Amino acid sequence: MSDQENMKLMKTLDDAWNSQDWDTFSKRHADDVTVRWPGQPPTKGIAAHRKEGEYFFNAFPDNCVSNNPYKILFGRDDWTCSIAEFTGTHKGLMEGLDGNMIPATNKTFKVDFCTVAHWKHGRIVEENLFYDLVGMMRQLGLM
Repeated sequence: MSDQENMKLMKTLDDAWNSQDWDTFSKRHADDVTVRWPGQPPTKGIAAHRKEGEYFFNAFPDNCVSNNPYKILFGRDDWTCSIAEFTGTHKGLMEGLDGNMIPATNKTFKVDFCTVAHWKHGRIVEENLFYDLVGMMRQLGLM
């Protein structure tokens, strides 16, 4: 697929995340996708990635990847890179880095969120997510 097609797919992926359209979200990832998030081991497979997305929305029901427009979006060959503002309010239980459950703080976060995605046949096979986890935890009053 072309750079432009992959960038359009990236946009629809983040639209699906923001609207919790888990069917479209799943269709944008290969079944055996590898996803790397800050502060945790890689996630293997779309079922696990979708589950962690749904879980994240339980903790941060208003979270949003601001992609209209992205701060930066470009593609080259089978890769896309996007940077967006990522915001949310901690309203539900969240598992901490130590495995303990953290109750809602009702505090908000705002960080830049970067996705570097490797595409094959219109689906992400490898997704690398980067954001300031320490800054996010500080904003939530957890550090």
